[in-house]
Amino acid sequence: MTSRTWLTGLALLSFAPAILITPFHPHWVLWILPLTATFLITRQWQPVAHPQPDSIDVPPEFSLARRSHTPREQWQTTVMRWRAAIETLPEGVMILDHQFAISWFNPEAQNLLGLFAKRDLGQSVLYPLGQPVLDDYIRNGDFSRPLDIPSPLNGNRMLNIRFIPMENAQSWLVLVRDITSCYQIDRQQSDFLANVSHELKTPLTVFRGMLELLPELTPDSEQWHSALNLMQKQADRMQGVIEDQTALLRLGSRHDYPVRPIDMRAFLDDLVEEARALSGERRHEFLLSVETGFAFAGNRELIRCVASNLLFNAVHHTPPQSEVRVVWQKDQHDQPTLIISDNGPGIAAYHLPRLTEKHYRVTFQPSMAIDHLPHQGTGLGLALVKQTMDRCCGKLEIASQPGIGSRFVCRFPSTSDDKATRS
Repeated sequence: MTSRTWLTGLALLSFAPAILITPFHPHWVLWILPLTATFLITRQWQPVAHPQPDSIDVPPEFSLARRSHTPREQWQTTVMRWRAAIETLPEGVMILDHQFAISWFNPEAQNLLGLFAKRDLGQSVLYPLGQPVLDDYIRNGDFSRPLDIPSPLNGNRMLNIRFIPMENAQSWLVLVRDITSCYQIDRQQSDFLANVSHELKTPLTVFRGMLELLPELTPDSEQWHSALNLMQKQADRMQGVIEDQTALLRLGSRHDYPVRPIDMRAFLDDLVEEARALSGERRHEFLLSVETGFAFAGNRELIRCVASNLLFNAVHHTPPQSEVRVVWQKDQHDQPTLIISDNGPGIAAYHLPRLTEKHYRVTFQPSMAIDHLPHQGTGLGLALVKQTMDRCCGKLEIASQPGIGSRFVCRFPSTSDDKATRS
């Protein structure tokens, strides 16, 4: 402002001689000249107005940081931003003090471990988890490897816990992850290898014995044909083991099973024909009843796995000319229901709770002739049926009584767009 006033005065003084030596000029000319010069001089010192860009929406935390001028305010803003980021992590995070007491945890740790702020803050991490193996892990002091423990909320879920020292072990950062899916895959692979090796030992032993015996036999002899038949049965058994184990692995994976409408009349007709061919000379009597007054949608592969295992089991484990019933209907709760029953030897009550366990086999009465039950199963059929029904969000019910027969009931979801079958 001072410089502009000085320049204005200088401009007026520069025109003073002109005013004195030109007395005959009009007065308005004498006033306009100095004012014009003053305007031009002051105009050169005006700041240039630049166009402003459009306003931009800034996240609150960044606008807060921009308004923060003191180091303390900037530090508080940074802490707030980091804490907000940690709280949104998909893994559980805890901070423990030097005595392994809980100082802080994020929402995911609360969901995985069942923590509550009022109850657990300040408590030892051993108190809410209640895992002796965790106590041993902390006492050993070797945190180079993470620890896998069952979830305190659900024993079927597995958690991976990693301790990371901070501030020279004066505090600890603990990361918690849900590894249930990975754990199940590892366990299924281990079970697969163990089961296959166990189930293939007997067939391979038979093959080795027959191969040693065959060179000593005449090709047209009865012993030769008996050895070939025995090896054929063992080959079929090995194939069944592989197929059942592969099906179990697929059920435990994320394999997609699309849902489609199924004509249950034609579907069950084909299965009964296969069972009749399997029965052969044993001449089982098959009775099929299909209620067609309702539509049904499901995955054909899964439904066939359930129906074929139950139907073929009825053929394998009942005497010749036994009666096998196959019924498809809606139950009293409007659920699509498959019922397969027989009038075979039946199963004792103490076997029923374990029938769906892998490789569990029922020992029948010694009085039953061996030719009545020529089939040695893999012990995986009913386990496969149970897992398939679980995948379909259905329910398997088993009832049996010695001397009367067995009855297997599969109740499927009443809705046709079963989400569990799709995933």
